Amino acid sequence: MSITVDQDTDYVELVLSIGEITLGEKNRNSMKDSQRRRKETKNFLQAVCTLLNSGGGVVKARIKNQDYSFTRDGIGQDLVNSLPGILKLPHEYLDYMQDQDYFFIFVKAWKLNQKGPGITTLKTNLYSRSISSSIELKAADTVKFLKSRKCSKGRSDSRLSSPGTIDCNEVLNECLNLFNRDCFAYKETFCFTKATHAEVKLTPKKKILEILPQTVSSFANADGGYLFTGLDGKTQEIIGFEAEKSDLVHLESEIEKCIRQLPVTHFCEEREKIKYTCKFMEVHKPGAACSYVCALRVERFCCAVFAAEPESWHVEDSCVKRFTAEDWVKRQMDGPACEKQKLIIISRLPHSPGSCCPDNPDALQQSAGLPVISGKVISSPEALCGKLFSPQEAHEQLLLAQLGSLCEETLVITKRWALDLPLQDKQGVILDVLQISQDSLLTLHGFVLGGEDLEDDSTFLRELGAELKGYYKQTALTLKQTLINLSGCTGKVGITTKITYLCHNKAVSLYDSSSKIHYPTKYYLTAKTVTDLEKALRSLMQANTHIYSVHVSKYILVLLIYSSKLNFEFCQEPSWGG
Repeated sequence: MSITVDQDTDYVELVLSIGEITLGEKNRNSMKDSQRRRKETKNFLQAVCTLLNSGGGVVKARIKNQDYSFTRDGIGQDLVNSLPGILKLPHEYLDYMQDQDYFFIFVKAWKLNQKGPGITTLKTNLYSRSISSSIELKAADTVKFLKSRKCSKGRSDSRLSSPGTIDCNEVLNECLNLFNRDCFAYKETFCFTKATHAEVKLTPKKKILEILPQTVSSFANADGGYLFTGLDGKTQEIIGFEAEKSDLVHLESEIEKCIRQLPVTHFCEEREKIKYTCKFMEVHKPGAACSYVCALRVERFCCAVFAAEPESWHVEDSCVKRFTAEDWVKRQMDGPACEKQKLIIISRLPHSPGSCCPDNPDALQQSAGLPVISGKVISSPEALCGKLFSPQEAHEQLLLAQLGSLCEETLVITKRWALDLPLQDKQGVILDVLQISQDSLLTLHGFVLGGEDLEDDSTFLRELGAELKGYYKQTALTLKQTLINLSGCTGKVGITTKITYLCHNKAVSLYDSSSKIHYPTKYYLTAKTVTDLEKALRSLMQANTHIYSVHVSKYILVLLIYSSKLNFEFCQEPSWGG
């Protein structure tokens, strides 16, 4: 039941497959294998968490139970109730859809804000003390905790840095007195209980290592404290745990190994290790084998100690990977810097003629050196074709017919989007068109120049379509995520790809993902989303010129079409300037 990246999907999305899952309230309640039920829930949450941290995408699951109906049965209350642990408002990010025997969860990318976490997390594994127990900090509280440590550049060794030096606290004094003892009598009493700086456990030797990570993390992140293992907190009697003396050497080594392996993060220059002292005291009982108390004193840590790596994932190199504590902290701290993220995205893109995209469509047309007619922008596809085809080739009319079939929408035409995004170019692709239309899916059209002798070779066309499918999926996904990041778009955006092969006298469809996939209604473009995407395109091209002065992409035209079809009255080539 591992989570894998679906490489063969027709969705222009990051798709994670979680295998089989039982769905529906009645079916999940009747599951006899409780372990499998918990595993399904964890996989479900892990996949959602991963996609939230990876720009959004789709969770794909095969429905295990027959005769399931999402409309009738729902998904199961335990799955629904688990979501608020990572999402306060799940409906803003998640949409569900059943397609025959498969169930899809559409996940919108996590939107950052100045106060909230930078990424989503199932468990932070960062602990602190609350009165008399160790508590795991929630993601929002963890961000506050980390920011306070960062602002102070760690903590000095003042105030409770070493619990043993405090004589004004009665509990700490009692702990210190007990810690300084070498042996005890069986059932000897002690006069303190669990507190902020004290923890007592009556547990077998083999369980000691299990309780260490959370306890050490909580004491180190608070003001230090003592852990006594072998004490009965209910009766306040010293019992001890059974062990051979030779076992204690191995146990002490394992304790050291466990503590040294705890993930830490530093904001200070000293970057010290976790400071602790471990000792074993004998417990004597007449006529019985000696038992032992394990006493551990943990000093407060300068920065932050985790009990384990945070339970938070992302996709990297087509694999689902867990964040390290260091990377997780960096993402949490740097996440809300949205404007910085936009500048980074823009700076990585090659340079485009920024003057071609002002907010006013008429100004856009004038800046490109093209005539202006009120209410629409008239461009010159013939001029573009002149750049793409030699005089001997007869593909112009095919391309013009394809462009003319796209009605009343925004088209962004570029020689190849791969030249304007940090992607590898593909030979044979001559033109890309991004189609933005209200009440439709965002669509990337690709046009491939073909030869007359291959237009009827079905095997060749099928293989070419399969080859270009992956290329256009990557191009479209990168383009979509770039535009969403630049625009700050809060809407849900679905995207499809269409690849057309321009033969000598006909256009052949190589691939059309829209015929193979379905999106929830909310993923079709709204008027606001269209406006956001158009603004992102303008800012993308403008910003590149502001950052760079060299013009690399010479074939970008932006056609804002407000009539029912392209108007080719004017045949003037764009003048980019420079």
